[in-house]
Amino acid sequence: MTQSTAPQSEHRTVLLRGGDVHSPADPFATAMVVERGHVAWVGSEGAADAFAGGVDEVVDLEGALVTPAFTDAHVHTTATGLALTGLDLSGARTLADALGSVRAYANAHPSPRVVLGHGWDATRWPEQRPPSRAELDAAAGGRAVYLPRIDVHSAVVTTALLDLVPGVRDLAG
Repeated sequence: MTQSTAPQSEHRTVLLRGGDVHSPADPFATAMVVERGHVAWVGSEGAADAFAGGVDEVVDLEGALVTPAFTDAHVHTTATGLALTGLDLSGARTLADALGSVRAYANAHPSPRVVLGHGWDATRWPEQRPPSRAELDAAAGGRAVYLPRIDVHSAVVTTALLDLVPGVRDLAG
């Protein structure tokens, strides 16, 4: 990024322009004004011209991404791989739909050894609960299965998968 060498101060007004500003208020924003450390405006490059003369500093973002406060910009890279290659359960409308999809996928894909799925969300299902290990074991027909929830912060697994991890049954929880 190219920017002025003026000293930084929380009392300054700064125009950031020429980038990609992630904002629900304006999904096509390319510029942003920050006044006294707070986002004051988000908008298009053309509209930013109106601010250019009244700011203390102009920062050329050179195409960089800016995510104003309260924007969660983290990525689960493993989830990206699963989404491209595994069993997609995001369309499952019920627990039975999800288990049926696991059954069909496991039968249709004898390899690899572990079935990887993704995208299920029990909060959208009438049952309001994830599959139990016994239900998943029955649907998988003895296959090792790993199914992370849509947020990738938890998962359900089969007994066959647990059996692949030495000592896991001795761990607390």
